[in-house]
Amino acid sequence: CCRRCCTMPTFGIKLKWNKQVFENVEVDPSKGAQAFKEQLYQLTGVPPERQKVMAKGLWKGTLKDDQELTGLDWTDGVLVAMMGSSTGIPKPPTEKTVFVEDLSTSEKQKVAAVDPPGLVNLGNTCYMNATVQCLRAVPEFREALEVAPITGAGGDTAEAMTVALRDLYKDMDRSDEYVTPSRFVQTMRLTFPQFAQTTPKGGFAQQDADEFFNELLSVMSSFLVEQGKEFKFEGKRNAVEALFGIDMSTEMRCIESDDEPVTRGTDLQRRLQCNITSDTVTLEQGIQLGLESELEKNASTLGRNALFKQTRRIRKLPKYLTVQENRFFWKRTPESRDHQGVNCKILKSVKFSTTLDIFDFCDEELQKVLKGPRDEHLRDKMGRKQAAKDGDAMEEDDEELQAALRMSMADPDASAGIGIPPGFRGIYELFGVVTHKGRASDSGHYIGWVKQDGKEDDWVCFDDETASHCKTEDILLLSGGGDRSMCYLCFYRAKE
Repeated sequence: CCRRCCTMPTFGIKLKWNKQVFENVEVDPSKGAQAFKEQLYQLTGVPPERQKVMAKGLWKGTLKDDQELTGLDWTDGVLVAMMGSSTGIPKPPTEKTVFVEDLSTSEKQKVAAVDPPGLVNLGNTCYMNATVQCLRAVPEFREALEVAPITGAGGDTAEAMTVALRDLYKDMDRSDEYVTPSRFVQTMRLTFPQFAQTTPKGGFAQQDADEFFNELLSVMSSFLVEQGKEFKFEGKRNAVEALFGIDMSTEMRCIESDDEPVTRGTDLQRRLQCNITSDTVTLEQGIQLGLESELEKNASTLGRNALFKQTRRIRKLPKYLTVQENRFFWKRTPESRDHQGVNCKILKSVKFSTTLDIFDFCDEELQKVLKGPRDEHLRDKMGRKQAAKDGDAMEEDDEELQAALRMSMADPDASAGIGIPPGFRGIYELFGVVTHKGRASDSGHYIGWVKQDGKEDDWVCFDDETASHCKTEDILLLSGGGDRSMCYLCFYRAKE
């Protein structure tokens, strides 16, 4: 009979991936290379486009989609090695079809069936409204509020503020119009008297959104002490540290004397700072400036004050990364009548992108964790022709093949931080922006901009109670320059 009429035998192979070994994986060569890769995806969770599949003696280099598997020297127990990071083993769909009219208001907001609600300005509270809208886009933060052991009944204004924020988000979930945050604003001003300052005319004064962000998270850190289903503390004390905390390594080195001992330490931050000078063009350049500084302190070996350079690097990453652009500064005015000075703003344009690569801001140990996925991504971007060429060279040079296999056996448990997805390359995606329009931090107007879930190009602009739709191109125009709205706080999340 002809070959097509014959039943093609199957073989039980041994698959080695990272530290795992799968015995007796049944392979049917007649189904082709693409079906084989799909089978490996179902087994390991490594998508076919990320797979580098090698089998010495069967095919040259890495397995191509058009490789014929029939006619090869298959045997039971043959070793097949695979490199690639997993995105999770695919699960069959379990949810039934739900129609829009059957959704709750909050569910309709998530699928953009109705516009999300804005927040009424209750006396120069735009700084608060914009920040609260951006934090609302962090689901784990919302969950931490829900599971927090708080009632607000004990008279503690800080706890009452935490309860008020939780209830405010619930009100926003139920509303398809704007919400008036009266209770939250009242408890906020009781908790933070500086936010209750008034102007000479009697109205409430404008405040700094970055200061509010830090004060708010400081209060929340005392009460968000319960882990949720979607996030774990993993050694951190509360949800704020687990979600937003940036573990930093610091080094202090004397510039004037090599004999002065180098001082090293660690600290925890909630945001990176972007310093702006006349030479700063991009957000990345400003962050680099913010991680290095010079200061004068006593040098024991010199017996006097000397100049030191402080260098900081990230040692563990947060899932949510906040960057503040240092646009406000105090300018002394000795020739003025009151000699007090004025609050000024840097209007210079600082370009930012919808993604942020933080690799260069990490210490050496963290860079080692990120390098494997980055190298793999680089190989994925190579064209088929180049990949085939490299694969042939790998097959011809056994040492190269073994090096690749050793890389595939790298420790899969190495983590870049709490909540960081497997195979993370150090790339964050922008999901929220707080902008400021005006010439000083104690005046002007703040607006929040939040990316819609599941939408690649759709954003919502929250100008107090008014919510309007916009696109990514509108967000990228917020880099600054002139008297228009410009980026002040950037909220990023780890990109899958």
